Formats: sequence, structure tokens, C-alpha cells
Amino acid sequence: MRNVSLFTGLAVLLFAACGTSISNIDKIQARLNKNKCRINREELIYSMQDLEYRQDTTFTEIPQTLIDDSLLVCPATNQFYLLVVDGNDRTVICPGGHGESSF
Repeated sequence: MRNVSLFTGLAVLLFAACGTSISNIDKIQARLNKNKCRINREELIYSMQDLEYRQDTTFTEIPQTLIDDSLLVCPATNQFYLLVVDGNDRTVICPGGHGESSF
């Protein structure tokens, strides 16, 4: 997590020094936030699937007590992820607008 913040800071300085406008820096930051969120959602799904395999079950809601707290929230907005179940399809949604991941 620190490496991403350090990278973000260095990228901002580099782009500012190169004459990149603030709006472009904002776009880059939004893209980085979206990617951080996607990676975190995928790690959450991986953890849930691992637990399901070990416990021979299928979760219909995120098992908050069994998963690391950092995987439960979007790293950019600190909002809790939502799990939507539609038949056999499950989708983890970021309420901050960073997308969704299905499994």
C-alpha cells in the first residue's frame, strides 16, 4: 500500500514537472484508485472462494469475521463492498463507483 502511495506521489511530481495539467493528474489518480479497488475486490473474491472450498459452503453475504478487514472496503473510499447474489452469479460491487467483479 505504501508503494502505491509513493508511486502516486512521484507520478504527480513527474507529471507536474512535465507540464501535465491538473485535470490529467486527476484522471491518473482516478485510474489508480479504480485499479487499487479492482485488485482489492479480486483478492476478496479469492479469499471467499478459498474459504468456501475449505468449509464446503457457498456464502450469500461477505463473511466479515473470517476475512481480513482491509479486503472488506474500497482502499480509495473506505466504503464497504456490497455482495449481490443473483441465482448462481455473485457480484462484489464498489459503492464508490470503481466497478464490480463477478464470480
